[in-house]
Parts: sequence; C-alpha cells; structure tokens
Amino acid sequence: MNFENFLKDILSKYKKEEITFLGMGNPYRSDDGFGIEFVKKVKSLFQNSFTEFDNKDEVVLELCNNNDKGILIFVDVSDFEGKSGDLKILSYDEIEDIDKHFHKIPIKLYMKLLISSQKESYILAIKPKNLKSVNEPKLSEIVAVKLDEIVTRLKEFTTNER
Repeated sequence: MNFENFLKDILSKYKKEEITFLGMGNPYRSDDGFGIEFVKKVKSLFQNSFTEFDNKDEVVLELCNNNDKGILIFVDVSDFEGKSGDLKILSYDEIEDIDKHFHKIPIKLYMKLLISSQKESYILAIKPKNLKSVNEPKLSEIVAVKLDEIVTRLKEFTTNER
C-alpha cells in the first residue's frame, strides 16, 4: 500500500487522538534513526507519538487495554527491495517472519497482540541508504528529504482532510 492510500483508506477512519505513532531505531546509526526523527517532527501534530525509548511495551499495552478505537503505526527502517527513500506500509500479514527483525521484542509480536485486542497496526517503513555509520546522528539526505515530505503531507492531511 502506498502512503497516499494509507492516509485515505486507513488513517482517515480515525481522529487524531486515536492515532499512535511509535518510532523505532537507533539515533546514532544514521538512517536507523528515521523512526526517532519522525516522532520528533510529528509530536506537535499527533499527541500520541512516542519512541521506543518511551517504554514501547507500556504504549502497546495501554492501547490494547483501552476500549477506545485506536491504531498504532510503527515507524522504522527496513531493507526491502527498492531504492533508498522508498516507503512501504506493511500490515501484519505482509511481514515475513516474526523473529526476523533486530528488536528485542519483534514488531510482529506486538502487532499480533494488538490484533487480538481488535486494534489496527501497521509498519511505516523506509528503505535506508546508510545503516553502517556508527555515531552518525544525521539521516542521509534522501531519507531526510522523504521524512520532510511525509511530515508535510501529514500536516496537510490533519488540517485539510478531516
């Protein structure tokens, strides 16, 4: 699913306060910090925006335990086929293997928990250009430009299309 269809078909069903973003990654490994930078930039638009350093377990469990409508979007990098800066929106069924990722608790496991609580969840993933640099807190140019495009589109979406 592309980003525009995701906005139109999925996010448009929710009020801003029902949307939770959870940014994943290492801010000191260049593009691996995409999810963290994403949350910094959208926090003023979506109050329920957190990074994995904000106790992601608690964020997921809180959403699972409330009776309100809600959706959680994990924001991370993924080395899928394509070119650097490409975006993918992945549902639970589109993620290959539950233990293929490098997080302590795999995102797919969190998503299964959310599904069992009748909550929607997706991964907003970007194809990185650089993951090898250690102690490099800056995103590559192509990923930084794509991040700005996404944030601009989310601003338009929250003001014009609601």
